Amino acid sequence: MDITIFHFGIVFFGFMTIYNISSARRYNESYFPAIIGALMFISTLLILLLPRQYGSVAFLFTALFTIVNRKKIQKNHDKRIEKFIKDDNDNEPLNITDFFTGWKLLHRLNHKYGPKKASLIISIWVALPVFLMFLIASYIWPGFWLDIFSGKYYLMGIIAGIVIIGYYRQNKKLLEKLDSEKGTE
Repeated sequence: MDITIFHFGIVFFGFMTIYNISSARRYNESYFPAIIGALMFISTLLILLLPRQYGSVAFLFTALFTIVNRKKIQKNHDKRIEKFIKDDNDNEPLNITDFFTGWKLLHRLNHKYGPKKASLIISIWVALPVFLMFLIASYIWPGFWLDIFSGKYYLMGIIAGIVIIGYYRQNKKLLEKLDSEKGTE
């Protein structure tokens, strides 16, 4: 059995689920990110092991779960960013983990460039690993780009683009809200 993009998806969603569970336990936060990561892990595993229809149905249920709980997930995301921003001391240097979690980095970029540019930089920073994964996959599988543009993974690219645009808008709105609250104090 040759390695496919789904194998990378299983490893990625498995690690993200474990990270989100440990983060939720350590900081006493919501388990929604861990639940969504586990559902994506199961969907990807089903796509790989069973006929693709089962995995597609599981992916559809995961998407519906995410859409139904969007407000709760957004509130948890906003609380998490607010907590990290309030705990941030602008004078201390950023840790390496701050470049991967992005909250303190987002806060610093907001001070330097404003909400729009900070959100754009963070959105590009988040999209960069996905792009690098596609580049690595193109070296491993020479026909990978042809598969993407033939329509096989076209929908995944559109979904990733929508997620990145949504991430940009969500962070921009939150930063503008935090800036306006800070200005009224």
